[in-house]
Amino acid sequence: MKAVVAVGGSIQSSGGALAAARRHSGFVFPGVGVHPADALKVGVEEAAAFVSSHASEAVAIGEIGLDYAYGFAKPQEVRERMRALFSALLGVAEESSLPVSVHSRSAYSDTLKLLRGRDLPGAVFHWYDGPLHTLREILDEGYYVSATPAAAYSKGHRAVVSEAPLERMLVETDSPVQLRGESRMSEPADVLLTVREVALIKGLKPDEVARVSTRNAEHLFRLPPV
Repeated sequence: MKAVVAVGGSIQSSGGALAAARRHSGFVFPGVGVHPADALKVGVEEAAAFVSSHASEAVAIGEIGLDYAYGFAKPQEVRERMRALFSALLGVAEESSLPVSVHSRSAYSDTLKLLRGRDLPGAVFHWYDGPLHTLREILDEGYYVSATPAAAYSKGHRAVVSEAPLERMLVETDSPVQLRGESRMSEPADVLLTVREVALIKGLKPDEVARVSTRNAEHLFRLPPV
C-alpha cells in the first residue's frame, strides 16, 4: 500500500483524518465531510463552515450524501434536512473545486438530482449496491463507484462490481466496520480483500485491479503518482 485516502463522516472523524494526514504527510490524504447519519446532530451552517474551513487541506469533500433507509429518516422533514445538508456541502465542494465521496442508500434519485448541474471535478458513489439502471446513470454522468469487502457476499454489490467497468472503479474498505464472518473491524490493509474479490468477479488478475483502481484514485483525487 502506497497511500490512503482517509474520508471523514462527521466533524470528529474528519478532524481525525486531517490529523492523520498531518502526521503522515504524503501517505494519508484526507477527505472532510458530514455523513447523512449526522443530519440531526449538527446544524447545516455549522457543518458547512467546518468543511469549508478545512477544504484547503483536503483532497475531497466526503463522506456526504443521503440515506433514507435509516429509521429516523422516515419523516419528510428529516429528509429535507438531509437534502439541505448535502446541498450545502456540495456547494462547499463546488467553491473549493474538490471531488465528492457520496453515500447514497434508498435515495438514489434525489442524490443524482442534487449532484447534476454542480460544477464538480468528479464524484465517487462509495460502496454502491443500488439498482443497475441507476448505476448506468451514475456512469453516464462520469462518476465513479467504489467496491468494498462486501463484494465477497453482497448480491447487489457483486452485481455492481460485475457491471461497472474497471476504469470507473475505486477500491476501499469503509473501515472501521465489522468484517462479515470475522470478529474484528476492517482496516485500510483490508483493501487487499476488495482487490481480490473484484478480480474474482471480473476474471482479472489482482495486480491489474490494483493498478487500474490506483490510477483511477490518482485521477479523481488528484493525488501524486505512487
